[in-house]
Amino acid sequence: MRHSSLGRFNRFASLAVLPVMLLAILAFSRQAQRQPAVPAPAEGILAVASLRSGQLTLFDLARGETRALALPAAPHELEVRGARLYATLTRADALVELDPRAPGILRRVVLPGRPHGLAFDPAAGVLYVTLDDANALVALDAASLAEIARWATGETPHAVALADGVPYVAAARAGRVEAVRPSGGAAAASGRLPESLAAADGLLLAADYLGGTLHLFEPATLQPAGAVHLGGGPVRILGLGGGMAAVALQDAGQVAIVDLARRQVVRRLDVPPRPDGLCVSPSGAYLAVASNGAAAVTVFEMASWRVAARYAVPEGPGACAWLAD
Repeated sequence: MRHSSLGRFNRFASLAVLPVMLLAILAFSRQAQRQPAVPAPAEGILAVASLRSGQLTLFDLARGETRALALPAAPHELEVRGARLYATLTRADALVELDPRAPGILRRVVLPGRPHGLAFDPAAGVLYVTLDDANALVALDAASLAEIARWATGETPHAVALADGVPYVAAARAGRVEAVRPSGGAAAASGRLPESLAAADGLLLAADYLGGTLHLFEPATLQPAGAVHLGGGPVRILGLGGGMAAVALQDAGQVAIVDLARRQVVRRLDVPPRPDGLCVSPSGAYLAVASNGAAAVTVFEMASWRVAARYAVPEGPGACAWLAD
């Protein structure tokens, strides 16, 4: 008799709970509908290099226009200097200076040895270009694009970054980071196949593709300052400011957001396959991620890390750069 009464009570209780659950679901749904959509970026020109089509795609986000600029060969790395954009054409042994607003090619410099990495020092007015096959770093006067210096480096210097005006290279096949100076600089082991390099928050950051580790160094001495295991084949690093950095993990299909002070990953952003290029909007509000395996660019609003926009691009996107209006 008590079992029968208990069963009836449970049925009545369940029936009483259902309306409450429905009201909760309805309230949550209305709240989600009221949540404002993430605003799409409407600033600057987002430039995306295609490694396969030999083309640069230019999204003028303020005007809502998209243009394509055909280049003599596939653009590999991009660097901004004011209103100008520079691209290394690795297969054409050249560097080109571009006007992204026309758009058009302004100047072309022949650099035998497969030019790859790019960095601009605004204080000195110097463009640094690495030469993969020549195992060298070249300094060009930004105004004339004339060569003003050249230094030998370790094997295959994929990337170059500046810290306190000193150029550093990631010698990929040598597995080390080097400080390049006229008299020779310090060097430090940075794992297997370091393909990316960046200076951020007083640190030099290098990521080795095969080891999946972000290595931190004191720039002045190249003494190790910590390491963060990332996995997933890191191919590019970008300092975000505020003690944070983003790392594109090509094999994992993710972008890792790293807290440099805590030496740990604090967020992983899922993106389309084989993320490569990373760039931040002029205002610092958005992060763009170019995915090589999906011919797509995903833009995140960094305040919430929600997707703000997605853009289709030609096959094989690599580097990206975001110029001010």
